[in-house]
Amino acid sequence: MDVHLRPEAVDDIYRAAQFFNNKSDGWGDHFVARIQEDLVALRTTAGSHGTRFGVSCAFSRKFPFAIYYRTEGGTAVVYAILSCRQSTGVQRSIIRGRSGPGND
Repeated sequence: MDVHLRPEAVDDIYRAAQFFNNKSDGWGDHFVARIQEDLVALRTTAGSHGTRFGVSCAFSRKFPFAIYYRTEGGTAVVYAILSCRQSTGVQRSIIRGRSGPGND
């Protein structure tokens, strides 16, 4: 299955990498590399994850982040890559805003 990141999901990765680089030099690159591994794994596991807020949710293996996506044809479309440390309400609001109405 193909994996397509929406621009907002790319921005999520960029912001998280900046955050980690501000904490410790090189950690942002490490974060990006691990998320890329998770996205490669999504090619074979898409569709097998539970749902949160109306979209499928895969968890990163190394960082406390969730990858929110929908399968559309032969593609996993990634809407967001969010820290699991954000409140449920914040995550729900972001996903609703990015993936359309009616996503409880």
